[in-house]
Amino acid sequence: MQLSLPVKVSIMSLLFLALFLTGCGFLSGLSEPAPKPEIGPAGKPVESKPNPPFIERFFSAPVELYDLEATAGVMFEGINKEDWSQAQAEITNLQTLWQQAKAAVGDKKGVKEADAAIEKLAVAINGKKITDSYESLNKFMGSVSDIGKSYKLSPIADIIAVSNGIRNVSFYVEDNNWQKAATKVKELQGTWEKVKPSMEQIGVWGEVTKTHATVNQMKDAVNAENKGAFEEQQANINESLGRIREFFRGK
Repeated sequence: MQLSLPVKVSIMSLLFLALFLTGCGFLSGLSEPAPKPEIGPAGKPVESKPNPPFIERFFSAPVELYDLEATAGVMFEGINKEDWSQAQAEITNLQTLWQQAKAAVGDKKGVKEADAAIEKLAVAINGKKITDSYESLNKFMGSVSDIGKSYKLSPIADIIAVSNGIRNVSFYVEDNNWQKAATKVKELQGTWEKVKPSMEQIGVWGEVTKTHATVNQMKDAVNAENKGAFEEQQANINESLGRIREFFRGK
């Protein structure tokens, strides 16, 4: 059976239309991501924030993030020495700075987690609970570090990661838990090796070199279970990292 020319043209037109519509649907599937599922095999998916616009990722980090790290250092000293008047004074400063930081960073990944951590930190400090206070402080600053990762030209996230590592070691040295301290100082060394390149810039290179040497000497002091030597190196790294923090603040 042969089809007439008009019928052939009609059939070809229908085939072309079907292919065109299928192609549009395929391209639409490429351009529009699938909606996030409301439930998964074991419950709700993790709540996540979208990445900031590409250009925004190259802005300087707000100075408040650097100031939070400086305040965290003073607070940790109070917690670690069980100087609760110092810790309680600094929680007020930290809360004020955090509100300023939130206004500067907007709705970024890590903000919600930091809110929860700082609430727990305030409760722990008011209750004079040393371990809960230390853990909540590091959790809070870890969330601030997550926020800092949005700013690709600022090493604030890496500075906080190293600072949290130092606080981990110091906490267990103060408690004379040398086995735990040895584990934490090894973690600190690994963190430092990973993030060091982000801080190697003219103007602060000398402090980065000092910090590198001090991390190794801190490890030696912990392995030797020499608290005096560790405290000496801790004072050195406090100065070097403080100078690094101030160098990058606002850049």
